[in-house]
Amino acid sequence: MQKNIEKQILEFTDTLAGIVRKEIVHGTLYLKLDYDNACDNVHQAIRTFYKENINPDGGVNMYFVGDEFVFDFVPADAESPTFEEKLTDDITDGAMNEPLGSKIDTLLELENEMSRGK
Repeated sequence: MQKNIEKQILEFTDTLAGIVRKEIVHGTLYLKLDYDNACDNVHQAIRTFYKENINPDGGVNMYFVGDEFVFDFVPADAESPTFEEKLTDDITDGAMNEPLGSKIDTLLELENEMSRGK
């Protein structure tokens, strides 16, 4: 990764709260956060910044390694969905389209059959 892009990313991370330590090694961003549960917000912010300011055809993958979060800058087709995108996909997936009442009815019917020894 070019040094000026690395510099832009590091300067952007200065604007984010809760970062204890940051470093880019071989084009990969390593962050230590105050609170691990803030990782999805940080991931979304870095991804948005990267796509809007550096590479609109790129993406950002996040991994948890040791006590750090690792961000890889990848082509869009190699990007894993973010937590929010995954949640939206699960909600709109065919399995979620089945009405909740029918799932409960099925479970109750199975429970009744089990109690009758079937």
